[in-house]
Amino acid sequence: MFTRFYPPPPALRGLVQALIVSHVALPDSGPMQICPYPPAAEQTLFFYPRMPMGRYRHRTGQTDMLPASLIVGPQVSRVDLTMGYDHLVVAVFFAPGGLHRLLRLPMHELLDATIDATLIWGRTLQELNEQLGETTDYDRMHGLVEAFLLRQFDRRSLDPHPIDRAFQQMLDVRHPRSLDYLADQACLSPRQFERKCHERLGLGPKTFSRIVRFSRAFRLKEHNPAIDWLDVALRCGYYDFRHMLRDFSTFAGTTPTRLLADETQTIARPYTSARF
Repeated sequence: MFTRFYPPPPALRGLVQALIVSHVALPDSGPMQICPYPPAAEQTLFFYPRMPMGRYRHRTGQTDMLPASLIVGPQVSRVDLTMGYDHLVVAVFFAPGGLHRLLRLPMHELLDATIDATLIWGRTLQELNEQLGETTDYDRMHGLVEAFLLRQFDRRSLDPHPIDRAFQQMLDVRHPRSLDYLADQACLSPRQFERKCHERLGLGPKTFSRIVRFSRAFRLKEHNPAIDWLDVALRCGYYDFRHMLRDFSTFAGTTPTRLLADETQTIARPYTSARF
């Protein structure tokens, strides 16, 4: 199993959180691996250049196959992904508001949705996916995708916006800010700030902050199994364990213990997130 996180180049800082290349080779005669993916704060561009991924949506009960490259909008419900035996993924995790800056689309239209990336970039994406599938050099895969992003963002203004500073502060689960404070940081009224959150994040500020906190809690426990769940809850800004339990029920449809057990049953997990 190979997984590497690449930081964004200077030109993309504030727009891209990280780029990840992950490759998992499994016995082709063994069982298919199913990985649970509860909602996270990141919005993402994925490439699957080797084998397709299956997806089960808990919210709708539907099963489908993912395209070779896809854009993942803001997610508020869990999906389970089925890996092939030769699982290669290249993933771009955008900073809050970064995908909106790239696509110039209102993010609320992508709520709990995905788009085949070739519908946006056409043959350019098909050729990129083919190049990713043909090389075995992971650093070259990173370079190909990074070059693509630089070409796309180069056509648009890369100047930072005041609202980006507010978005970054919303990622701090230990020190939650009031709506009035965040709006002031963004040089907007509270009402304007809420509207901009729906446009750029796809979610209102309260829901976005809840997903950040929920995801942080789950990853904290995942990487620190010895910490008890109450300590996790308090470290991530929850009032108590029951407060955290409600978010797990809302976003993952299960308890913290059951979600962690589902994940640990996976032999090889290709990646988690950019870890906002």
